[in-house]
Amino acid sequence: MAKEPKMVTCKHCGAEIAAGAKTCPQCGGKNKKPFYKNPLIIALIVVVIIAVAASVGGETKKGTTGDTPNETSSVKTDERFAGDCGVSVTAEMGASIIDYPTLRVSVSNTSDKEVAAVKFYFVPLDVYGDEITKWTSQNYLYSDTAIPVGGSDSFEYQFIEDSVKKGELYLYSVYFSDGTEWGNKDATRSTAIDSGLQIVVDGVS
Repeated sequence: MAKEPKMVTCKHCGAEIAAGAKTCPQCGGKNKKPFYKNPLIIALIVVVIIAVAASVGGETKKGTTGDTPNETSSVKTDERFAGDCGVSVTAEMGASIIDYPTLRVSVSNTSDKEVAAVKFYFVPLDVYGDEITKWTSQNYLYSDTAIPVGGSDSFEYQFIEDSVKKGELYLYSVYFSDGTEWGNKDATRSTAIDSGLQIVVDGVS
């Protein structure tokens, strides 16, 4: 006895037709399976889901160790600023005899070789603590007075902008007479501030 074919309803006219029929004999409408029932489509969707899951899992492993975020920083430390700078520095804001803001810096040589020069980056601030960025601002401060081993010296830097009341001072280069250097004499502003040694500036002008 022949098995009767499975019957389905034509989605176009509602007539009963064989499930395997490609077109409806009544209306001629195409009898296609929904795309989501196509084995190839299902297989493709499964492959995509597995690939996405594997990718997400790989990124998670790469960025974390257990439950602890990966703390490896992309910022590299400049080795030229590592170790002892070879000097001890103090600084104080005051006023000159003609009442101009003046920064007084004292440098003591604590190394075992003569200091040939030092460089500082100064961020001038007004009474509110806001940076002064006028064209008259003096930022790169320098002294090439030699300081012998165990010796010290003081320098004064006078500012023509009378709104300078205090500031932030960064030591970014100590150059020794033997040609060696702590820091980087050609440092940019950002390097001087980020990698240089910040000096506490006492007082106000």
